Amino acid sequence: MSAYQTLKEAIEKKSVVTFTFHGEAGFGSPHSLGTGDGEERVLLYRGEDAHEKEVPPQGKWSCIRVQDLTGVHLAPGTPFHSGHPAESHLKDLHKIDVSV
Repeated sequence: MSAYQTLKEAIEKKSVVTFTFHGEAGFGSPHSLGTGDGEERVLLYRGEDAHEKEVPPQGKWSCIRVQDLTGVHLAPGTPFHSGHPAESHLKDLHKIDVSV
């Protein structure tokens, strides 16, 4: 399955994914998938979400080119970040194919 298809499935199931990005292992909660500047892109919350009151999340929103992600796999059982990105995080996605 392609990285794009895995990310699409993750969004539909609200599943965290693991991946490699520029040689670094990572994980995140994908929220939107589409295209921007003619390239496939995914908006995801990278890193941990504390899920505890008064503990700030330990991650950040990123809009990443899908081609820069390798080894994309679903990580069922890992808590999905349910927050909402600011409009500024969506600016790199011009056409959204699937979204939470």
